[in-house]
Amino acid sequence: MSVEQLARRMADLNQYYTQNAEMRSLGTVMIMLSYDEEDGPQIYRVDPAGYFRGMRGVGVGVKQQPALSFLEKKFKKRIDYNHDETIQLALECLQSSLGNDIKASEVEVVVVSKDQPAVHKLTIDEVDRHLNAIAERD
Repeated sequence: MSVEQLARRMADLNQYYTQNAEMRSLGTVMIMLSYDEEDGPQIYRVDPAGYFRGMRGVGVGVKQQPALSFLEKKFKKRIDYNHDETIQLALECLQSSLGNDIKASEVEVVVVSKDQPAVHKLTIDEVDRHLNAIAERD
């Protein structure tokens, strides 16, 4: 089952529970990600009300709007990023949204890529290397 089909199915279930007076809908936004051989990397956001959509980048929560604005500006300039640049873009987005620098021990970074289709969690040292690259660039 593709991630798009899964997102659509979850959105349908959320929509059903939203309309059914006996049940409360799920109170959580789901973010689904995958790497597809034909379509490449995919990210889907599924809302509790039953809305879903594919996105290039996503932010959720209190700082959602600053995160989405940051990503929108970056994607207007350029769409293709290599593996390291993508990780650094995500970390930059988080720092920009929060308004301060983050430490490697304060975040968890997971990656799904063509070379590594299974979810891979970066070590603190790997995250620190990316944060240092961002600091050197700025």
